Amino acid sequence: MTTDIQGEKRFTSTIARRLDSLGALTRGERRTAGAGLFRAEDNLESPWARRALLVFYGALAFDELSSMTLETFMARTSLKLLDDDGGLKPSDNLPPIHTFLNRLLALRIADQNALFADFDRILSGILERAAASGDLDRGLEDIEAEELEVTDQEVIRTDVSTGAETALMTFSLKVRRELLVSDDALTWAEDVAHRLVINEKSGRAAIAELGLTTSTDENRLITAVRLVRPDDRQTMAEKTFEESAWKPAERSAWRRVWDEEVAGTDPWRTRELTLATGLLLPIWGRLPARGCSVRRVRAPDGRRWLGRVLDAVQARALKTSLGLTDVAEVWADGARTAATILDRNVQLSLEGGLWLKRSRVMDRWRIEVVGGRTDRDALVALGCFVEIIAFTPRVFAPVDQPKVIEAVLRRHPVGAVLDGAAA
Repeated sequence: MTTDIQGEKRFTSTIARRLDSLGALTRGERRTAGAGLFRAEDNLESPWARRALLVFYGALAFDELSSMTLETFMARTSLKLLDDDGGLKPSDNLPPIHTFLNRLLALRIADQNALFADFDRILSGILERAAASGDLDRGLEDIEAEELEVTDQEVIRTDVSTGAETALMTFSLKVRRELLVSDDALTWAEDVAHRLVINEKSGRAAIAELGLTTSTDENRLITAVRLVRPDDRQTMAEKTFEESAWKPAERSAWRRVWDEEVAGTDPWRTRELTLATGLLLPIWGRLPARGCSVRRVRAPDGRRWLGRVLDAVQARALKTSLGLTDVAEVWADGARTAATILDRNVQLSLEGGLWLKRSRVMDRWRIEVVGGRTDRDALVALGCFVEIIAFTPRVFAPVDQPKVIEAVLRRHPVGAVLDGAAA
């Protein structure tokens, strides 16, 4: 039993973390001991909470919080956030989460609630982004499919002592799609600041929830908008939303477009899923450190599979690390390689001391050949182009011409892979 005093989160957080640990130790599943009482937001000692605290400190330093100014915060908590030069301390030198929570308890209740409301808003935005990207580890979750087909099964390792196998299983799953009807969407929107919008290009309808915040990759706080659609939610920066094709719409026109989309949407969704299953402990170090979601797949006939979820990039990287495929052969397809570099921030180490990576130039992502000056004439002959940026010539491969990327990879085969999204 708790009250609405936000400082109590210090204690409920410790309980949530210990129950997670107890469930993991006793039953191999962290959620069992907590019996579903706690959410990811309740554990304030997680890596996501620590990142939220860094964003919180940065927002205080830039006077972006309505709850309290930096000077007032440091005076009331006796926490020093600035260095001798008046700048924000490096992240390693800032007060840790448990110190922040303990000092929060010493404040007046109104100040506790105001500060924690800002912190909780930042944490919720970070967790939402992590969940959307697949990086948020929610523990073991079940997937119950209406229809299931094993499309591929490959044994990638057999233990020499026990004969136990490690396999990659690929499934085609048919699961029910949860659709939000217009009446329920409008009822939900009554409790939040919102705008009814229609996309001028795609003709789709959405509810734009306003007044939110999210953080950038540099841990800076920015205003955000959440788009709620019949079967999807997406959070984007407010500036991106204002520059997009989403425009305000009348209620009647919005309802008509929303209802038409719900009526025309297949109530079933077919998805592909790859699991690393079987004996995983010997290869655990070769699995991605991030995006480590564990799923139990249940078939209608009672069959079950338990394992780590891998996407296509991670599955290829795992087979390469086990010596089952050649890394250069895996990345030979130009279109797939370009899409992976741009979407996943994968960096490829090429023979000859070159790197293939994404770089932002003029607010757009490009594929850059780092170190390409040593082989510039040959790369240009293959279809690459050179731009002088800040008095430095840089070599880029056109993102819309897969044949050029394939030619570059034939001349400089891939030697190693650094997966920025999942490593």
